[in-house]
Amino acid sequence: MNSMERVLATVAGKPRDRCAFTAMLSLYGARLTSCDIERYYTDPAAYAQGQLAVLETFRPDILLSPLAFASMGTAFGSKLHFFADQPPNIRRPAIASADEWDRLVLPDPGTHPHLLFFRETVRGMAAKTRGEVPIAAVLPSPMDFPILIMGIEEWLQTVLFDAPRARRIVDDIMPLFVHMANGMLEDGCTFIVVSCAFASPAIVTREIVTGFSRPSLERALAQLKGPVLLHNTGAPFLRYLDLLRGLPSTIAFAVDCLDDLGEARQAVGPDAVLFGGPFGPNFPSKTAAQVEEKCRAILEGRRRDPHFILFTAGADIPLNTPPENIHAIRRAAEAQGAIAGKPGPAPGIKEGAGSGASA
Repeated sequence: MNSMERVLATVAGKPRDRCAFTAMLSLYGARLTSCDIERYYTDPAAYAQGQLAVLETFRPDILLSPLAFASMGTAFGSKLHFFADQPPNIRRPAIASADEWDRLVLPDPGTHPHLLFFRETVRGMAAKTRGEVPIAAVLPSPMDFPILIMGIEEWLQTVLFDAPRARRIVDDIMPLFVHMANGMLEDGCTFIVVSCAFASPAIVTREIVTGFSRPSLERALAQLKGPVLLHNTGAPFLRYLDLLRGLPSTIAFAVDCLDDLGEARQAVGPDAVLFGGPFGPNFPSKTAAQVEEKCRAILEGRRRDPHFILFTAGADIPLNTPPENIHAIRRAAEAQGAIAGKPGPAPGIKEGAGSGASA
């Protein structure tokens, strides 16, 4: 089976030669191609080449678009700081207060170069992989986008104490989010990974999720033309998973390494794809044997789960991670062997899509 066939079989719960796996290797492509970080996150061809090197070196079943949300913030006027060994971060938000929102000129997602960068990377990756490897395009949710524009503290204060204004801001952001997501699906990504910081127990209450975040997601995801994975954004997700079940377009959930995978399965239901695995940012401090042992234990625990994909939790795997630690993920998946699957179809990714707990 190739990677696309393996992932499609996982979505449908069908038999496959082994468990599909991937890892947060958005950053690591820069190491494999000896690419300067600033060029890597501004030149679509450089990023696409880095992901092709990831594919050739580690053979993951899913590739990632740039995990560089801060770069999206620059389209609104936020200022970036580049590092030698990690993705860029926001040095200064575009605005200091939600009171300044109405003075912002929102960027055109169809023409702004800082937003087109993300589409062009997907287009370049899709042209090279030719539909044989799924590409996951990563986007902040409409509720998370304002973090990149005014900072998380100011945005959280707005959500908590000025709900009408917060809803208006999300309404303004939503067309941009939908345009970018559908554009990347047209460009060849297989599904959209949507961050859910404002549906995280680490940041907001259940009341905010039910009254603000879920309704916003319902409206946004209903407009998308392809499948969605909801991502935990590096914090435990389990306590609120039940609030996110049944959202439009959503076929998968990525949970934190601290979330119990059995309980997560119960929360998301029997047919959703569940992504889980070891904590990637810890990989430099582990041996390859430790990583493989942890991955094998996770896979053994999910042996009877027909919709499970092994995936590193947390942020990008650091550049100083020994390559053998990443190879260990694939060895664990190959050692488990074939997955029996379950009878009957399940809704999800259409055939041909994408052709255009700590270690």
